[in-house]
Amino acid sequence: MKAFIRLLLIVLVLGGIALYFFSQYNHTSLTPQTIDLTVDCSEVDNVLVTSTVNVAVKNLSSRSHNDISVKIEAFDGAGNRLKEKFTTFSRTLLPKSIFDKPVTLPAGTKRCDCTVVSSHPVE
Repeated sequence: MKAFIRLLLIVLVLGGIALYFFSQYNHTSLTPQTIDLTVDCSEVDNVLVTSTVNVAVKNLSSRSHNDISVKIEAFDGAGNRLKEKFTTFSRTLLPKSIFDKPVTLPAGTKRCDCTVVSSHPVE
């Protein structure tokens, strides 16, 4: 019986660690509202006065999502954070589909990180 409990604890711990790394890989938080979503903001375009990034949210599930909120952090070439910005997709993201939109960032932006903060799934 003790061996079974130890095995169960090991499986739960390893599963939790795997879920954590999966959520970090997909840039999502560990909540039921956002676990189905991934976000990409890797395409930064520098213009003279500003930079823009195309923020794309992908729905991996079979349920729709409303009011998806994304946090975007802009960094310069040295890795210093220039700005933190939130944007919301107010339309309904259908199952297995993608939304994207351009977001304006400071001119010195070289890269950005983005994370899905919240959404309202529709069953």
